[in-house]
Amino acid sequence: MLATRPAVSFCFKDILLATDFSAGSEVALAFAQGIARQQLAKVHAIHVEGPNSYQLLDPDALAITFCGIEEGLKNPVQVLHNLFQYLPHRVPVHGGAIWDVVNDVVRRNEIDLLVLATHGRTGLPRLLHGSVAEELFRNVSCPVLTIGPDVRRPVPGSLDIKSVLLATDFDARSSAPLYAGWLANEFNARLTALHVVHDNPTAHVCSIREGITGIQSLITDDMDLWCEPDFIVEHGKPAATILEVAKTVQPDIIVLGARYPEPAKIVTHLPWDTAARVIAGAECPVLTVRDREQLAPASFEFESAMRGL
Repeated sequence: MLATRPAVSFCFKDILLATDFSAGSEVALAFAQGIARQQLAKVHAIHVEGPNSYQLLDPDALAITFCGIEEGLKNPVQVLHNLFQYLPHRVPVHGGAIWDVVNDVVRRNEIDLLVLATHGRTGLPRLLHGSVAEELFRNVSCPVLTIGPDVRRPVPGSLDIKSVLLATDFDARSSAPLYAGWLANEFNARLTALHVVHDNPTAHVCSIREGITGIQSLITDDMDLWCEPDFIVEHGKPAATILEVAKTVQPDIIVLGARYPEPAKIVTHLPWDTAARVIAGAECPVLTVRDREQLAPASFEFESAMRGL
């Protein structure tokens, strides 16, 4: 007898690269290229020069940059900079604060993934400090892949993910486990789910066990993983513990869930301070994902999969 159950399938069809042409932007550009090749996606770019200075470059123009990277150019970011200077580009219709402009571009172009770097102290990284960064992550309606200062540039034209680290609080509303499971399947990668207990180590043993069972059911039921995930429970400060476990697990990407309820705007799922510290200290990209009901519809698709009972 056959039964139909939903299997979640994510797709990154349109990627937005936020760049300021700094050294960190080259790493972000390389990751955007790798994801685009893997997903057969289009890449849009927004040049952020200052709080009220933005320029957009369309996907067709970016194809020139990617060809240059594959040919071994020493400075692909300079090529991208030249594209903004010599090829037609446009200014976003919506002006104002960076988070308003980026989110407007995301919505108008149905962006599925925002890629940005946080290197350096000027340009885009400077604009993404503190409350500005929190507002951007709070308001953008798609997942955000952040390239921190310690992330190395991937091999040009490829994206090799062998290990995925999911930091979770076992909340069923979070879409982070689904993204982590999808990445593990897409790349045949090992998936490790980490839960950090930062209060009394003995107070919630039962709830932790129940949470592990719940998150395991959520991932395996929806994603039909190619291999069994590993589950780790540690005690300590969330950010420091996530980074410490990452040193052992050696992930190629860390997936974090973030909830920003409206209109209260109080972070309840993963405090911004924790996310910021993980991004700043991680040696791999960090994918920050909002709750299911907060993601734009274009971010994911549901497909029917036939399973045997």
